[in-house]
Amino acid sequence: MSVKKVKFTAGFAVIVVSLLALVAYSSEKMSLYYLTVSELEARETEFADTRFKLAGKVVPGSIIHRDGNRTVEFEICDPSNKDTASNNRAIRYSGVLPDTFRDGADVVLEGKMGPNGIFAAETMLAKCPSKYESQSYDEIKASYE
Repeated sequence: MSVKKVKFTAGFAVIVVSLLALVAYSSEKMSLYYLTVSELEARETEFADTRFKLAGKVVPGSIIHRDGNRTVEFEICDPSNKDTASNNRAIRYSGVLPDTFRDGADVVLEGKMGPNGIFAAETMLAKCPSKYESQSYDEIKASYE
């Protein structure tokens, strides 16, 4: 085997190993757990110092604006759990609020659990719970009568 072929093979191997390491590192950093409030309640100790996504529904009447409306504190619940008062989760979010953020909105938050049990959200996605749901033909027809 010539020297050129050895250098080419070694260089190619270094590039392939570097790319594989980069992909493995990136996927580890980008993958986040996605939990509901009930799932977090059951597995809270596992996620003490871990970033994850938390999904739930904003509890009506729980929104409190602070710091000139830059910080908002509220509670979310798991909409599938009928006993919502027992497992509400306190949230603190600082940043620009989505236009669709309001009481009863479904939210997906990304952040970490704080030492005080409050979820410190760094990003928030919110959608209006019923504004975009489709109506049946009979409901649309009745609204025009």
